[in-house]
Amino acid sequence: MKADDEIMAEYLLKGGKMLSKTCPECGAPLFEVKGETKCVVCAEKRARNIVDANVNRTEAEVSKQDSVKEVPVTTTVCVSENLVHELEKTVILLCRRVQEEKRSDDCLILMQCIQKGVDSLNSL
Repeated sequence: MKADDEIMAEYLLKGGKMLSKTCPECGAPLFEVKGETKCVVCAEKRARNIVDANVNRTEAEVSKQDSVKEVPVTTTVCVSENLVHELEKTVILLCRRVQEEKRSDDCLILMQCIQKGVDSLNSL
């Protein structure tokens, strides 16, 4: 997990401009990035939460699938098909969100989530 100052340093190196205004949520300085004013610390934490939530959900589904392996084969196949179906639906929803996303940073995070979802599907 990156510290707030590391996040801000990355944005400065990418050409972001630190403003004198602060974020009402976390108190960090606001940045102007590609013409958009935003709190890069909150944006990074939101993006991290999206990724963590998707990873945790996927891990929970995989864990659930692992625990089902002790059940008769007919039930395991059914649960596995449900898992694949749910992962496919999630990837499709993430793709739709990417198409509608205006912020490039959030778009990148969503695309990383899509990649993890596709990788999970390929491993099943």
